[in-house]
This record gives sequence, structure tokens and C-alpha cells, in this order.
Amino acid sequence: MGYKFEQYMCADKPGGSPDPSGEVNTNVAFCSVLRSRLGNHPLLFSGEVDCTDPQAPSTQPPTCYVELKTSKEMHSPAQWRSFYRHKLLKWWAQSFLPGVPNVVAGFRNPEGFICSLKTFPTMEMFEHVRNDRDGWNPSVCMNFCAAFLSFAQSTVIEDDPRLVHLFSWEPGSPVTVSVHRDAPYAFLPMWYVEAMTQDLLSPPKTPSPKD
Repeated sequence: MGYKFEQYMCADKPGGSPDPSGEVNTNVAFCSVLRSRLGNHPLLFSGEVDCTDPQAPSTQPPTCYVELKTSKEMHSPAQWRSFYRHKLLKWWAQSFLPGVPNVVAGFRNPEGFICSLKTFPTMEMFEHVRNDRDGWNPSVCMNFCAAFLSFAQSTVIEDDPRLVHLFSWEPGSPVTVSVHRDAPYAFLPMWYVEAMTQDLLSPPKTPSPKD
């Protein structure tokens, strides 16, 4: 449903009309590659971007990026409270680090039809749970992420594409790690490893006088 919702919401160019008649192709995506920092950790990562807002205050990414989501309709304060505690946390975590400023949500009925739209500014999501003692806190989330990155950095000390460190975590328990070699956990194909290794070993090209 989420992918079809994107078809109804997005056009190929600003001012155009969406074309929801085509089949959903989940293999097509636009990803933005970003550099950032969390504590002492420099970050290089990519995030999928659903669309841009041509009426955003700036056309420079990621200020113009928009994340599209769907969720079931809520009909009671308890349902909204659960939505703010759990689903909105996931939306915030996905959008905060890449700098996506807004999440547009379509709320669907049991038949799957979108009945309403609501925009959630990423930087204002925490306000929905600020006074909820069972809610989440952005600082706690970022501190946990920074602590995990430090743990991963001190644990993964061998550069071997056949070696996979599998991290696991359950709420209330510490992060655990197990080490595996080759299949079934290794996921980098050999052609990629060989190509990247060759590229790293090759001397840098010197520009010609014409360049």
C-alpha cells in the first residue's frame, strides 16, 4: 500500500500530475548520499528519498526532501498515543539523520483507501510525546546510536570481506555480537570485492597537460 500511495502522491516533474496507473516497481528508488557526524563518529550513508517539495523554502537537498508514509486510521486517544510512542519514533529515526524535514502520512481505512493526509515536521515529532512518561526521547536515541557505533568500532578490527559481525539487541539487554565467516552471512559478491580491491591498489591517475 505504501508504494502505491507514493504513485498517487508523486509526479515526474514539478507541476505535473501523478500517474498511478502503472505497476508498482519496488526496485526503483532514489537515494541521497550524505556525510554527517554523530559525536566522534564521522558518518557516510545513503537514504532513500521518496520525493521533493517544489514549494519548499529551499530547493537545496535535503531541505526539499519529503518522506511519504501510510498508517491505519486512528479513532481513539489510546490509538493516537500508541502511534506517537511507536510508529512516530521509527519515522523520526528514519528522517532525522538524513535531514528530511517533513513526513507526509496518508491514513487508510480497513479497505486500504486513504481517507486523510497529515504532515509531521521531523523536528516537531518529539512534541507529541514530550509529556508522556512512556514516550521516547531524541537524546536517548542518539546517545544509544553513538554508543553502539563506539562498540562496533572497537569490535570490528579485522578488514576481511568474508568476515561478518552479526549484532543483536533486545530491549533491556546489552548488544551482543557473533562472528561468522563466509556463507550464509557474507553478502559482498567476489566480483565487487575484486573490483574495489583493484581500484584501491591502482595508483592515482595523473592529469595530462591538456587537462
